[in-house]
Amino acid sequence: MLDFDYPKHYAEVVRATDWEIDLPEAWSDFFHESGVAAVNYCDQRQAQRRIVRTCGVMYFEKALPSLPRAFHPIGVFTRDFSKNACGIVTPFELFPQEEVRLILPTFWLQLRVVRARRHQSKCYEIGMRLLHRNSPSREAFVVGGRFTEARPA
Repeated sequence: MLDFDYPKHYAEVVRATDWEIDLPEAWSDFFHESGVAAVNYCDQRQAQRRIVRTCGVMYFEKALPSLPRAFHPIGVFTRDFSKNACGIVTPFELFPQEEVRLILPTFWLQLRVVRARRHQSKCYEIGMRLLHRNSPSREAFVVGGRFTEARPA
């Protein structure tokens, strides 16, 4: 569909999405941080990380067989990106090998969960490996074979 307006549809989905993340008080400056992430002595990453804080919309593409997941959008915050991975913050735990679609304002990603860390009951830091980076398109919002419309707020 040539007339699809990705930024407009993204904004509609973001407005209609529930944001259940409860950031810890110590993270009061979460959205003010940016730049190159500090390297830890024990860090064995292959590529440098950049701190990028924004809102995103996540959908499950492949869940674990014992843990069915819904097709509705989940509001998440991004933490950082590297050449082949990214970190996000979610309101619940994700498990290694689950695959998700992360839709952002200017592109969308297909990712596989590699780790999760709980900070508090509605705040989990999730580390993910990049499977594919995609340009903005209508396909970003086709989940489970259906085009996802923004739910009324």
